Amino acid sequence: MNPDEVNKTLGLTDSKPSDSKSPNTKATNPNTKDDLSSVDTNGNGKITIKEAKAAGYSMPITSDHWLYKYMDDRDGDGMVGE
Repeated sequence: MNPDEVNKTLGLTDSKPSDSKSPNTKATNPNTKDDLSSVDTNGNGKITIKEAKAAGYSMPITSDHWLYKYMDDRDGDGMVGE
């Protein structure tokens, strides 16, 4: 099973390329760190891969990243969006 295809069917990805400058960095103002409202577009307290990418974060998000605790690491490997 291709994880990219599964994520696409679940609506967790979009067709825009991610920011490839460096992993886990935000393309816009880095001073918004820990501002969940700038990433959580539906206000439910959870961050999807689609929301993180739309906010300018590149994948994967690792367990040492501040967004990780708000995301769903279904396989428990310390990475989301791999």
